[in-house]
This record gives sequence, C-alpha cells and structure tokens, in this order.
Amino acid sequence: MPWVFTQRPPLSPEKFISEARRRGFDLNIQTVRELYRRRLLIPFVWVQNEPDPSLAVPNGDGPRPNGTLLTELRLAREAGRLRDLAAMPFRPHLSFARQTRFGRRWWDGLIYSWHQLHLLSTIAWLLEGRRETWRGSKRRVQLPDPGPYLIEEAADFRRIAIAATALEARYGPTLDPDFVHLSNTTFKQWSPYRASFDPVAVSDTLGYSAEQAAEDAESLLSSAARIDPLGGSWGELARRAPRKAWEQLKGPALAAMDMRQTAEILLLFHEDLADRGLAKQLPEPSPTSAHPLHERLSRRDSSLDEDLMSLGLSPHPRVVLAVEGESEQRHVPRIAAELGYRVAPELVRVLHLGGTTKDLQKVAALAAAPLIAGRKTDHHWDLLKPPTCLMVAVDPEGKFAADKWERTRDGILEEIRQVLLAQGAKTTDEELSMLVDIHRWSASCYEFAHFTDEELADAIMAIHDTVNGLSRVDLVGALAALRARARTGHRNVDIKNVWWDWNYEPSKVALAEQLWPVLKQKIDRCREDDGAPIPEIVRVVEKAYRTALHWRDVSFVLTAVD
Repeated sequence: MPWVFTQRPPLSPEKFISEARRRGFDLNIQTVRELYRRRLLIPFVWVQNEPDPSLAVPNGDGPRPNGTLLTELRLAREAGRLRDLAAMPFRPHLSFARQTRFGRRWWDGLIYSWHQLHLLSTIAWLLEGRRETWRGSKRRVQLPDPGPYLIEEAADFRRIAIAATALEARYGPTLDPDFVHLSNTTFKQWSPYRASFDPVAVSDTLGYSAEQAAEDAESLLSSAARIDPLGGSWGELARRAPRKAWEQLKGPALAAMDMRQTAEILLLFHEDLADRGLAKQLPEPSPTSAHPLHERLSRRDSSLDEDLMSLGLSPHPRVVLAVEGESEQRHVPRIAAELGYRVAPELVRVLHLGGTTKDLQKVAALAAAPLIAGRKTDHHWDLLKPPTCLMVAVDPEGKFAADKWERTRDGILEEIRQVLLAQGAKTTDEELSMLVDIHRWSASCYEFAHFTDEELADAIMAIHDTVNGLSRVDLVGALAALRARARTGHRNVDIKNVWWDWNYEPSKVALAEQLWPVLKQKIDRCREDDGAPIPEIVRVVEKAYRTALHWRDVSFVLTAVD
C-alpha cells in the first residue's frame, strides 16, 4: 500500500503527545510508555535496525514522501525493518524518550497513527487516575489496573486505526461531499490511484469485512456524539464546515470530529463493498429516532439555512425595510444607531425604492415569500429559511394613496401566495398578512411628515446658493402653501415642488445631511421627555428591529391549508 500515510503523516511520540494535548489529554512520554506496557496504546509500527528480507515489501508507485518519518518508514518497509509491537511481548528496554548521548540524529523508531488518538477518550478516566513519582531526576508513571475488558476494547481501537490508516488515502480526500482535499499530491496523480483501488482486495489483505467496518464506524459515531460539547444544531453546523475549519476546534470537539472523519472513511469503504454485492447497504435511519448514522459527516438531514435558522442565525434578513426616498435611506441607519441597534444586514436590510410607482410585487416575491423545505406533519410546512417581513414606509401617493394602498397590499400578498403555490404549499391569510407591513406618512411626503416649514427652510438655504432669490420668510411661506395644498386633497404634493422653477435643484442627499441634526434633536428630546412626540420614521425603525429580533429567536413553520 504505497499511499499509506500520504494524506496524514505518521506521528512521532512527541507529535502524538502534542496532538493529544490539543484534544484535551495531558500526556507525557512516561505516560505513553506506560500505556504501551499496559497493552492499551501500542505504537502503530516500530522501525528496527535489523532487516528481515522475508518482511521486505516494495514501496511501489506513490507520491514523494513529505517528511522525514514517512521517508524512514518507506525505507524500512522496503528493507524489511518494520515490526508490529502488538504481536511481540512487551520490550522493557524500548526507549520512548530522546537519548541525548546519541546526538541529534537519534530516533526511537516509534511511529503512531492519527487514528490512534480516538482511544484516549475511552481511557480518559484511567489517565485521570495516574500517579507520578520521582526517583532522582526520573519520573515514573503508574496507571490503575485497566482490566481485561478495557484491554480488549483497546485492541478494537487498534483494529480501527490499522484499517483507517490503510484506507485513508483512498477515502479521506472525499470526506467533504463537495470538495476533494488532497495533501502532498495532485488530483492528476491521485485519480489513477483511486481508479485502481480494489476494495475487495484490500478487505482480504486486511482481514477487515464490510460488516466490521460498519460496526466500527457506528461505534465511533456514538462516541463522537457522547463527547462532543457542541452537540445538536451547533454540531450539525460544525460538520458542514470546510475541512480546514475543523482544525480550529480544540478539546473534545476536535476529538469528536476526528472520530467522525475516521467513521466516514470506514463507511465509504463499506459502501464500496456493498455496491459490489459483498454486504448489505447501510440502513436509512428514521429522522425522528436516535441513530449513530445521524452523526455522519456526509449526512444532510436539513439545508444550511435550516441549520442556521435553528440557532437563530441566518444571512437572510428578518425584515426588509423598503423606503421611498434618499432622505429616508440616509436617516434609517443613523436612527437605528441612536436607538442602540447595531448594523446587522441579517436582521434588517434597507431597500431604496426610488418612488411609489415601482412594482413592489416582484420585490415581495424575492424578499418575503417563504421557501418551503417540506411537510413533515399534516398541519405544518417547514421552511428552508426564516420568514422575512417586508416593511414599506412611503409617501401616501400613487399606489399608496388613500384609495389604492390596500389594493396594492393585496397584490403583494397575492404574489407571495403564488410563490407558495408554485412550491405546492398553501397557508392561511392571517399568516400571510404578517409578511407585509405598510406605513404611509401622515403628510404628503417624508420631509413634511417630520420637519416644520422653518426647519426645512433653514436646511434648504444652507445647501442652496441662491434659493431663487427668496428670503427665509418667503421660503417658509412657499413651504406652508404646499403643505396646505396637500391638506386640501391635492395629490403629488412633494417638497420638490418648491424648487421646480429654480436655476438648479438642491441635492436631496445634501438636504438629508442638513436635516439629520434636527431629527437627532427630536430623538434626544424623546429620551428626556416621555411626552415628546416620537417621529414616525423612528417608530418604523423601532418596529422593524423589534420584529427582526423577535423573529430571530423563534422557530417558524407555516400552517398547512389543503
């Protein structure tokens, strides 16, 4: 097997101890030696100095060795210098600690496999009960009596480590269903190896059956579920992460992920043998019952959005706040900050409509229409992503005039209803209505609803050089006249009407910037005086964030209607 140890390199005793500590197990050289003496954790292989031609095995074709240990292992294999310490009596003079008197090039010849780390979770109680004594400068470690059952269980873990180490180069790179992860080789070099890999021959060589692989894998998955501190939804999310991200885990969480990786290698091997008729296919566990196969890395019982949603996380906004003009677009984030809400597009996303004539029905279909995951009960539809409420804050004109806005809202809801029907789903009108919320300003435009004529006049004069020759009194009068026209039923009355014949138009963005300090003063006044009127836009922003925060922490389904 020329590809053995090419994807995960062999470990020296020192490196094995280092990796054990990353997983929360405090090992030292003396403890590792005592585990060997107790026949619990025997080195994977021993490189001896004396060759035995009868044990020599050609290395064959494989990627160039990456690292000194793998190079030494290959040279020893070809020369017949590899020994299985598990098949030999305990060797009391075998040295685990570096012998400085032999110089820097001394090596103990001991090699471990990454897959041997799994045993440590099972013998953790034994490690906690160890006793350390000192004789001069030498430390001695004593472990409690493991008993025959634990020694037998340790032998099972060794069997798993041998099989997984032999199979890793074939199945390890494909643990992520969406990506081939290769080390020390290229896909071009690995692909012929994968194509020539014969699982039947490997099973015969190892004496390792498909049934044994499935049994060992399920045992590992059960252990992973038992020790994983993440568990539940967090565990499912971690299993979705790219392979590189798993290396950022520590302690029992990393140990559990190791077990799942080894289990997946064994299960993929089982599936290959089953496809050749040498074993039964793995059972499909019920979604509602506990089964080790639910812990598989490749298993996806739900979408990424569903996993995120179960934790109150999602990149999808809970509220899309659609505002009409540039002034509102500029003010909304600042109002949210004044109210103590952080910038969080996954909670509230602001959408600039640019006018009340825009077709909001298609926006609603994209933003607010629920995506259906399926129907697990007769009464409810499960969702692929959390629901999104479309909140609209607009001038009371056009499609949102007094005699039209309800018809507009019904059209938006009908568009959402059609999106649901296209997914084969229907729900109640009451639940649909929660997805759309329309607020119409109490005056003809945003500026008139939030600022007095004097406040507007001062802001316009600050950003416009000529004001068309108008004095402040004249400008206040012009604004008051426009406001009066709107109150008497005239339509399409907007602040822009005041400068329709000026030599150039004021910038709405600049006007919004000039008006912000005025609006902020109104917000500050509300903090100081409970009786002060709350600006409408502040009420809208507050409602948007409160809705988003509430919907973030609630699990949602839709009532099914036949």
